[in-house]
Amino acid sequence: AVAVSQDAAVVSAPPPTGTNVALASAGAVASASSTHSAGFAVTAVNNGERAGANPGAGGYWNDGSQGAFPDWVQIDFNGNKTIDRVVVYTLQDNFTNPVEPSDSQTFTLYGIANFSIQAWNGSSWTTLGTVTGNNLVKRTVSFAPFTTSRIRISVAAVARGGPWSRVTEVEAWGY
Repeated sequence: AVAVSQDAAVVSAPPPTGTNVALASAGAVASASSTHSAGFAVTAVNNGERAGANPGAGGYWNDGSQGAFPDWVQIDFNGNKTIDRVVVYTLQDNFTNPVEPSDSQTFTLYGIANFSIQAWNGSSWTTLGTVTGNNLVKRTVSFAPFTTSRIRISVAAVARGGPWSRVTEVEAWGY
């Protein structure tokens, strides 16, 4: 909900709840099924930079298995965390001049189209949400609170500009 102050007629959005427990600065560590090259390192997915700035020089993760799926990127948290949503940022069409992604920004070329959010339950992966036909650069997937030590984004298909999986950032919101 948006709060409106009647006195000053100022509109402000409420702050997000919880903490992004996927950040490297919070002790989380990223890994991936494969990586194209050092310029597309998986460390890009949890460094706090969502737009994918500096393509080919650490701006986003690009898998190394051209046209083969699934690909995955994983975030190991600093211990068990209870999370209720994951935000996945993928490559925007104008990746050489990216902007901070909004909730409504779409892609047609390079983004991930079909993917699942999975969490480790102690012995196997549990699917918390699946997205098909995605065209949003910033896709939020909400689910019932789940306690886990790690999450995985499993990519099943990419947009027509494929054949690579490209992720610029992953956020896991919880406490």
